[in-house]
Amino acid sequence: MLKRTITGFFILLVTAGFIALREVSLLFFDAFALAIMIGSIVEMSMACKVSNKKVNKLLPFVYAILITCIFIFNGKYIDTALLLILVLLLLMFILLMIKELISNAILRKRGETIADENELNQSLLNETKNTLEIMIYPTTLLSFLIGINHFGLNIGYVGIIMTFAISMFTDVFAYLFGSLIKGAKMAPEISPKKSIAGMIFGALGGILASGLAYLCFVHFGLLGDCFAHLQPMTIGVIFGCAGLFGTFLTQFGDLVASAYKRKAGIKDFGSIFPGHGGFMDRVDGLMFAGVLIYILFALFV
Repeated sequence: MLKRTITGFFILLVTAGFIALREVSLLFFDAFALAIMIGSIVEMSMACKVSNKKVNKLLPFVYAILITCIFIFNGKYIDTALLLILVLLLLMFILLMIKELISNAILRKRGETIADENELNQSLLNETKNTLEIMIYPTTLLSFLIGINHFGLNIGYVGIIMTFAISMFTDVFAYLFGSLIKGAKMAPEISPKKSIAGMIFGALGGILASGLAYLCFVHFGLLGDCFAHLQPMTIGVIFGCAGLFGTFLTQFGDLVASAYKRKAGIKDFGSIFPGHGGFMDRVDGLMFAGVLIYILFALFV
């Protein structure tokens, strides 16, 4: 518990530092988010046992850098940025298919038997599927943090702080109250430790985080009149949906990660953060909350 608390405080301090550095340049937080993406790609590649072939190993990293550039240079043009991301994903898929066709051609040239060829073809398909899967989860989902960052200085602050706050409050409330109350399990076949009580209090924590954000950024206007151009009802919809759906998406992301870990037969994705696991263990729910905040801000702000 002590180790987890100390590590959690360190993570919070580093995160707050990079968020504050946005005052100097938005690129500081871009670099922070890209580092999280790269760490998560490494952990997911190991969990999914992605092929040692250079194309499969390198493409997710190339994709992470390119998608970061898309948001940096087109962050204010949301439609263009999202279209470019879709085009980039399609290009990556085509490149993987070309690689697979070349590999199949090489196998045939070697004269493998039909049985062996079918088995190898299935292996190649799995490699392609796993590589493309990592480009979407977690890479594309995490990239929306960079998208939020480039909404502008003050709006970006609100979006980033809300994303991290909703995720953290949800996790902390779920962990604390789930450990204290225990009771019936939420999804024992996926994550035996997660309880229904933890889910309920985690949801209350996420809603509380959104409520506090509303008080700070709307009622008290700590970052100026970021939402002055919006109707009160619209502002209520933004913060209400962020809190209500953001906290459940955070818990959904946690379950998705647990399912991956169970399938891979591992307890944590990594061990870089003592008591917390790896990058993926820290951002499994946050990435889903980030996508929601991005969509809400893109639609209404």
